[in-house]
Amino acid sequence: MQIQLDGSGPVDMSEPPSFTLSQSGTFVKEDFVINRQGIAAVNGTEVARVTGLRLQDLEMIEILGKGASSLVRRAVHTPSQTELAVKIINVFDKAKRDQLLRELRTLYSSAFPWLVAFHDCLYDEGSMYIVLEYMDGGSLADVLHAAQLTGSGPLSEMVLGKISARVLAGLNYLHRERHQVHRDMKPGNILLNSRGEVKISDFGLSAELDSTKELCHTFIGTHAYMSPERLGGKTYSFASDIWSLGITLVECALGQFPYTAYATAGSNYFVLLSQILNDPPPQLPAESFSAEFRDFVLLCLCKEPENRPSAESLLQHPFIRMYDDALRPFDMAGFVRTVTEMRMAASAAPS
Repeated sequence: MQIQLDGSGPVDMSEPPSFTLSQSGTFVKEDFVINRQGIAAVNGTEVARVTGLRLQDLEMIEILGKGASSLVRRAVHTPSQTELAVKIINVFDKAKRDQLLRELRTLYSSAFPWLVAFHDCLYDEGSMYIVLEYMDGGSLADVLHAAQLTGSGPLSEMVLGKISARVLAGLNYLHRERHQVHRDMKPGNILLNSRGEVKISDFGLSAELDSTKELCHTFIGTHAYMSPERLGGKTYSFASDIWSLGITLVECALGQFPYTAYATAGSNYFVLLSQILNDPPPQLPAESFSAEFRDFVLLCLCKEPENRPSAESLLQHPFIRMYDDALRPFDMAGFVRTVTEMRMAASAAPS
């Protein structure tokens, strides 16, 4: 049997599901009980209703992102006119279901300013609806795309310094407090809003480790941003996220992906793999960037993971300190609004 999720692709249901659905429409899987009213219980403890979110109060608008058995839509909560992001996942797709549970475990118990806020999760007729904060400034990937369309150039070093501080704070929380490797750090998972906030999103690939000494053995994520140890099939841990942040920063600073196998037309996965594993790591040109920024990137992109600094350590790096808000005030909210207007204008222009 196969089912379709809003036209986004078939899902194989030949294997029996590893969850239960009650006659009342309640989804039960491991530590979560979820129904049309939201999360009903976690780890056997009943959850008091706080949000009062109801599916019938959500007006689904445009699709923000789409996958084989999931999609993300912008929605409006009609009683309050609040904009939200709703991730819709087909519970009959085992891989997506497992990612859903990983994401819920991160979001449900986290209230940190540099992670996208979680409101609730609701179940209805084979689909799970994760209701999240809507980041109206889009992602860093959107900003890069708009810059390429308009010819406005890459992001400034100051902007990247401000963004880096926020992302590192989020990673430090994930690594030290949650003992999680994000595993999919890339421009598309760094979101901005018109209040000037920068937040990490998409925790479906996060791996929770029993301690900060444990290592992941799985092979998931976006290959272009993966660290050499991951691509080489070796064990990896928190340092893998630091490499991914370094590649993201180089791409944003240069306005293009630093490895030619990915940046050129007809990119080849095996050539890209060879470049990341065998070539020297990318560097920023001395004539265009400060010594502090270049050193920061150099540390992030150290081939040996044990020599990469932690997120906590990098928060004290001179590159982060030189663009501290107290020393170098910057209107990030104004920047995001300007970039959003530029994005909208670029997308509306005839091709």
